[in-house]
Amino acid sequence: MTRLADNSYGKCGVRLTKVSRAGAQHVLQEYTVQVALGGAFGPVYTDGDNSSCIPTDTMKNTVYALARTNEFDCPEAFASILADHFLRFDQVAWAEVSIDEQGWSRITVDGAAHPHSFTRQGSGVRTARVRRERGASSHWGGIRGLEVLKTTQSSFTGFFKDRFTTLPESTDRIFATAVDAEWEYAAGQAGAGRAGGAAPNGGAGTLAGTFEAARAALLEAFALHDSASVQQTLYAMGEALLARCPLVRSVSLRMPNQHRLLVNLGPFGLENRNEIFVATSEPYGQINGTVSRE
Repeated sequence: MTRLADNSYGKCGVRLTKVSRAGAQHVLQEYTVQVALGGAFGPVYTDGDNSSCIPTDTMKNTVYALARTNEFDCPEAFASILADHFLRFDQVAWAEVSIDEQGWSRITVDGAAHPHSFTRQGSGVRTARVRRERGASSHWGGIRGLEVLKTTQSSFTGFFKDRFTTLPESTDRIFATAVDAEWEYAAGQAGAGRAGGAAPNGGAGTLAGTFEAARAALLEAFALHDSASVQQTLYAMGEALLARCPLVRSVSLRMPNQHRLLVNLGPFGLENRNEIFVATSEPYGQINGTVSRE
């Protein structure tokens, strides 16, 4: 005897580019959208009865149609619009929409931002995720792959040692990582950010402005923190983000330790004065943590 214990399905990799042409200064938004639905789809799996099945091609088309008929100033707002739409169908118990934003910034010409020419932004992909259920809603913003490195003000000493420990203590080491951060917004913020133009605005008190404030807080905390461990710096970065972003109630961070190992130059008759390193990709330490308000 068997049963369908769980199910969900959706459409991934929906690439959307939207240009808002109101006025001389164009606004460019470029997203990759993923839609996932769960609900009363059991007969589709067990009996081949497709009467409740919303085709994934329809999901793709919905992304484009709702992008055309709605204004939104951040990926969180567009994810909310999409999730609300799919939850209107009786067979859908929950809808989750995830968005990666491909960031573009205006090219500067003669000291001024060009109205319709852009260049790809730097490190870190902006992310957004919204989950709607009957009577419940959660939504998140984030950044993935924010690469940072500091050449000093990082140590690792006094750690637990046993007979397998070979790592030497270090009072001055390179600290490099690629930060993945996802922050959960406080209840009641899910509908914010839909009104108005498509350009990010409003500062840390809005969904559209929270991303830039959060990114800046993470970078500044990393740069300024006198690190005794990746774990301690992770907590300091989480504290800084919560202090800067009033709409956020918690932030989860994942920080792999991207090691730079001191090269032994002794065989060449040279002294390595903490200057020559080799970057390694594997194995690596993986540090995770969530920082939340009381």
